[in-house]
Amino acid sequence: MNSIERVKAALYFNRPDKVPVFNLVGGDVLPLPLTFSNNWKPGWKEGEEMLFPHTRGFHRWERPDWAKKPEFEGSKWRTIPHEEVDGWGCIWNMQGNDISQGHPGRAALPDWKNYEKYIEKYTPSPSDKSRFRLAFDLKEKIDPEKYRVITPMYHGPTQLASYIRGFNNYLIDHKKNPTQLKRLLEHIADYHIQLIKNSIKFGLEPHGFWLTDDLGEQRGPFLSPKMFESFYESSYKRMFDVAHDLGLDVHLHCCGKVDPLLPVLIKWGLNGIQFDSPRMSGYTDLKPYRGKIMFWGCVNIQSLYWKGTPEEIEREVWHMVRNLGTKEGGYGAYFYDDAKVINVPRKNIKAFSKGIEKYGDYSKIPDHWWDYPTVENWNDFEVPPLPPLDSN
Repeated sequence: MNSIERVKAALYFNRPDKVPVFNLVGGDVLPLPLTFSNNWKPGWKEGEEMLFPHTRGFHRWERPDWAKKPEFEGSKWRTIPHEEVDGWGCIWNMQGNDISQGHPGRAALPDWKNYEKYIEKYTPSPSDKSRFRLAFDLKEKIDPEKYRVITPMYHGPTQLASYIRGFNNYLIDHKKNPTQLKRLLEHIADYHIQLIKNSIKFGLEPHGFWLTDDLGEQRGPFLSPKMFESFYESSYKRMFDVAHDLGLDVHLHCCGKVDPLLPVLIKWGLNGIQFDSPRMSGYTDLKPYRGKIMFWGCVNIQSLYWKGTPEEIEREVWHMVRNLGTKEGGYGAYFYDDAKVINVPRKNIKAFSKGIEKYGDYSKIPDHWWDYPTVENWNDFEVPPLPPLDSN
């Protein structure tokens, strides 16, 4: 199989030859990032004084007068604590020399009375072709048989709304300001829908749409399944339906223990969900959804990936294949794209690749391994042994 066929087979449980791999330095998936507009001028609008661009090297900044001070020359401003603004007007707290994206800061829309003014000022244009320039450049340079996914620069409705309103305000809005919140969610969904449509219109030829939205924390979702369905069906399902109507698969990156939300997401048409820490939801709690949705999973970044031995990392690959997928497919290996930030040893990254070579070829997996009993109570820092080679 080529990469497109392999990912499709895994998504639809149609017996892929191997586990598909999503790795920014290789693998089967080519992300096509939809980035900043050439017309974006952070720090220029009224109220943006002392707000620097929220980028990681993707934007050539035309500096306003306030940013031309000697202490901000070159990249000096990155080395001191400061605030940054993104294309949606969301403000980010940076400590200086940050290696991560920083943390959400002040609310961009603290008062709903200013909604119309905010939307007019800060909605990025989904039709600006300069936002697609990097995606087209990658498409032209990379193997055409890679499975291509469009990846919007900004987060999906849930997370983006929380940045715009501030997290506490956002949670309270579900009770106190439901009409205003739903209006914002619909607006964000409209933006993503136009990105999807324009990706097709402009000739990007994607195979999938990859949305990023964290829906929970360590112990469970931010919202109950009932409330999540009530508030988000229109925005999420509309995006999924448009993508499907245009022939695209839909994938969602999500952090948090979100297994209670999977029945709703599956009903809406989500094809694949990606976890950096699949053990956070837990293999036991994810078990009911094997065969119903594809799981992209990294070796658990909160424990094993940085703490385990290479031998444990290799074995964990089998447990992901077994507990997240089926013998017909349903599991994809995802390599965390910021391994340095969480201090993952290079030997463990190599062990992840080696584990895929050992246990990611379906033709080499002993048939009785699929029926061998799985563990019910998992310790996040332990990796169970492999099943015995002898079926007896």
